[in-house]
Amino acid sequence: MSYPASNIIRVNYRISPAGLGTANFASAMLFAPETELPAGFAANSYRSYFSLTSLAEDFADTTETYKAAQRWLGGVPATRELKVWGAATEDATRVATLNKARNMLWWYWTMWTAPVLSVKDDVLAIAQWCEDNASMFINNQTGASATEIRDPADVDDIATQLTTAGFRHVYTAAHATDAYAGSALAKHFAAVNYSADRSTITGEFKKSPGVTAEDLTDTAYSAMQSATKKAVFYSVVENQGSVDSGRWLNTLTHSTYGEFIDDVVNLDACINFLTTALYNTVGNQVTKLAQTPVGQAVLIGAARATMQQFINNGYLGPRNYIDPDDGLEKYTIGFEILTKPEDILDLLDADRDARKSAPLRIRLFRAGAIHIVDVDLDVY
Repeated sequence: MSYPASNIIRVNYRISPAGLGTANFASAMLFAPETELPAGFAANSYRSYFSLTSLAEDFADTTETYKAAQRWLGGVPATRELKVWGAATEDATRVATLNKARNMLWWYWTMWTAPVLSVKDDVLAIAQWCEDNASMFINNQTGASATEIRDPADVDDIATQLTTAGFRHVYTAAHATDAYAGSALAKHFAAVNYSADRSTITGEFKKSPGVTAEDLTDTAYSAMQSATKKAVFYSVVENQGSVDSGRWLNTLTHSTYGEFIDDVVNLDACINFLTTALYNTVGNQVTKLAQTPVGQAVLIGAARATMQQFINNGYLGPRNYIDPDDGLEKYTIGFEILTKPEDILDLLDADRDARKSAPLRIRLFRAGAIHIVDVDLDVY
């Protein structure tokens, strides 16, 4: 037997773990009533569907589950999957159902059928859960509820109640006849690839084939656009006889901060990507990340790479701003990382003993989107 070379060249190898992946912001869960579940589909469980055709094998096109799923799985832009949760009839509250589902898996877009969405207390409970769990709630309102929302004198409608609460993770889509129109708008956001350049969108002006564009009164438009209601609508746009049939407008959430849907969704995605990047930076070290300026610099570099990614995809962008620390006007490319590697040298003993890094202070500047154009004409 030959003398093994491994006795001379002694190689030890270390394999880095894969770490965490980023969340899927196209993931959606539709909560179906137990009365519509097919045989073998137990309550408090879920199934995945990749097409409307496959879903139709379990739910007839007369069911509310099918009608709700149609707006997500059918038409354009295309979506790849919808999960359906069987909501048990005897659950004391909608929150109990949501918690059971979330304990089993994570999703981002939350959808319920029209009978549930017609009950204001249920909508408010779902909205609170979604706010607490960073899940976007599509509050589709139709029929009498849409009429209430479009009445400026009605201050008890569900849109007003949600705005009063200031929920960031819910938007209300009002449509007179389409009970699930707002889900068609959400599909545009679900199609965003945050790793791609110039991929982030605004919901404003998007088109949803299959959804009937409404032609409403000025009073109805004004009510929905009011600061108290903030309702999304799909409308005909007209200019001196030229008609554009079907554009989403007023695509706000009920946020107390005045945020559009894309503001909330993009920030959720940015936080998720940043959390994942920092976790993998710390967790995938084959030795350790030292509590030194070098270790701190590695964290700063990971944060900077993530922020640059969100400049590239269009969420963050350049502007001039007033620095709150010194009151001076400055220019930013879209983010500012204020933490320096040397900050870790001044770490408190308690934080050093707890093996913390120096806190990362980051300022984000959204690129936003142009929705309105003002023009001043000087005619000579």
